[in-house]
Amino acid sequence: MPQPITEQAEKIENLWVFTLIIALAVFFAVEGALIYAIIRFRKKSDELPPQTHGSTALEIVWTTIPVLIVIALFSYSFITLREVEKKAPEDALAIDVTGFQFSWEFVYNLNELGPGSDPNAEGSFSIIGTAAQEPTFVIPVGEPVEFRLKSNDVIHAFYIPSFLYKLDVVPGRDNRFVITAKETGEFTGQCAELCGLNHALMRFHVRVVEREEFDRWVAEQVQANASVRQP
Repeated sequence: MPQPITEQAEKIENLWVFTLIIALAVFFAVEGALIYAIIRFRKKSDELPPQTHGSTALEIVWTTIPVLIVIALFSYSFITLREVEKKAPEDALAIDVTGFQFSWEFVYNLNELGPGSDPNAEGSFSIIGTAAQEPTFVIPVGEPVEFRLKSNDVIHAFYIPSFLYKLDVVPGRDNRFVITAKETGEFTGQCAELCGLNHALMRFHVRVVEREEFDRWVAEQVQANASVRQP
């Protein structure tokens, strides 16, 4: 299990642990009852043991327990899903992610760079991966970031293991999700949907940094893009 680095990933991990605990409890209860029955009621002679036909109390118990388990799993899963799939706040940093055979493009709009950004700012810059160069994009720590996913060709899947979250990138469909990173560092992502012969090349990296470093990086990217456009 990858170490979760976002608030949403921690909620997903807690749900996974809760489900695992219930699964282990059921497993040991069933296997324990089975082993007890094998030992306690093993055949000792040809004499037919006392026969019991039906037990209302027992049937109520083995019907009620699974119902309660299903209700608990459904309720916790529903609560976690609502938390993980909350809409992004209006001042969240937004990144337009495009998957294509066989890499990724990350576009930052200058009027959607998170809290404090100028809503009237114009322009954008992009990070585009190639077969020879895996793309690396940057996000600030402790701030909500919305990923808006689209595809130019076939179905891809945007997956960063440390997010504990994967979302398909579907042509003609706008999929999006929000995360808030809790620690800095560099993490690897990939396409998790078999999308063609060079599917394995669709790796990328995300750097989580402090807001000051993120602002410097944005300024560098804007300057670099401006210099490229100059005749």
